[in-house]
Amino acid sequence: MTILTIDEAARFLRLTKRTLYQRLDIPRVRYGHRVMFIEEDLERWVRAQREVAVEAVDESKTNGYHRNPLFS
Repeated sequence: MTILTIDEAARFLRLTKRTLYQRLDIPRVRYGHRVMFIEEDLERWVRAQREVAVEAVDESKTNGYHRNPLFS
């Protein structure tokens, strides 16, 4: 198990520290007043986000509607 600080987690996810503090769906652990991240949890979260994005793309293809008529 690898524990990351807020700076390390921000670099790992390529997000700002502010975004990490605001996004409550990103898994974190609190040690007193410090916010820490477990690398394996972050990897699982990234994979889950990718699966959600793939499902959304699949659903949009079955819908057949797009704002731009060139893409419908």
